[in-house]
Amino acid sequence: MIWKGRKKVETMLENLKQKFPNALTNKKEIDDISDYVWFEDSRSILGIPRSEITAEEIRLLELLFAPSINPNYLNVHPDSSWKTFLSEPNATLPLTSWENVRFLHFKLTHADFSNSDFEEAFLAFVPSDAALVWENETAGVLIETDKDEPLSNKELIAISSTLESDFYVKTRMFTGRFHPVNQDLHHHWTQEKKCFDLAQVHLPDLKVADLADIIPHSLINDPSGKNAKWYINEILGKTKQDTELIKTIKTYIECNSNATHAAKQLYIHRNSLQYRIDKFSERTGLDIRNFRHALTAYLIFLLND
Repeated sequence: MIWKGRKKVETMLENLKQKFPNALTNKKEIDDISDYVWFEDSRSILGIPRSEITAEEIRLLELLFAPSINPNYLNVHPDSSWKTFLSEPNATLPLTSWENVRFLHFKLTHADFSNSDFEEAFLAFVPSDAALVWENETAGVLIETDKDEPLSNKELIAISSTLESDFYVKTRMFTGRFHPVNQDLHHHWTQEKKCFDLAQVHLPDLKVADLADIIPHSLINDPSGKNAKWYINEILGKTKQDTELIKTIKTYIECNSNATHAAKQLYIHRNSLQYRIDKFSERTGLDIRNFRHALTAYLIFLLND
C-alpha cells in the first residue's frame, strides 16, 4: 500500500490478492519460486500459484504488469503439460506465454537410438522457443511459436536429411498451421494427425507434407464432408469473405493457369492479375502455380460455394 495524504491507497497488484488469496508478496516466503507466476509494478510484487491461474489470465496480466521472471520461463520445461493437453481431450491448457503455435508432426521408421539424443539434435535446428513432445518411441510433435520466422518446408527437408544421415533413420513430417493457444487447439491437432496418417499412405515419397498436399486425398476419404468446414477455414481463413479474390483465382485455374487468357476473362490487366495471385498466396500459403496446390485451392472453392 501507499499513502496519499493521510489515506491508504492499494496498488492494483494488492487488489489482485483478493482474487488470488493464496498469492505471495515476497519470494522469500517459498522455497521453489517456479511454482508461482510473478508480476511486479513500481511498488510491489505478487506471485500467483500456477495451479490457480489460466494461460489467458497470464497473458492479460502481462499486458498490465512486468513479469518478475522472464515470460519465456514458462516455456522452459513445457513438455509434460503439452503432452497431457494433447493426449487428453478435456485437459487444461498448458501455462505458456505463447499466443499462437503450430504443430510439426514427425514419424521415424525405428527407434534404435536414444530419443533424448534425437530430440537434442532436432531442437538444435529450431528456434529456442519450441517444445518437443513424444507420442511414442517413433512419433512425436514439435510445437513452434510464431515469435520467430517459422521453418519452411525446404528447411525441414534439409533438417530431415541431416537427421537421417546422423541417426540412420527415415523421417516423415507434416506441418500444420498456426492457431491461437485455446481449447480448440486439441481439435486442430487431432485433425492434423489424421491428415498426416493419410499423407504417409497416399504420398509416401513426400518427405515433408502439409495440408495443401493432402486435402484432395482427405476429401476422397471423407465422402460425408463432415470435415469440409475445417478444411475451408484452415486454407482460406478470412479470405473466404473476399469473393473478388476467390473469383480471380478460380478463373485463373479454370484457364489452365494461362495468365493472358484469365486476364481477358476478368477484364483486368495482367499485372493486376499477378498482384491478386501473389495476395492469395501470401494469405493462404498456396502456390497455385504448383499443380497440387492449384487442385487444393479449386476443391476448396467448390466446397465453399
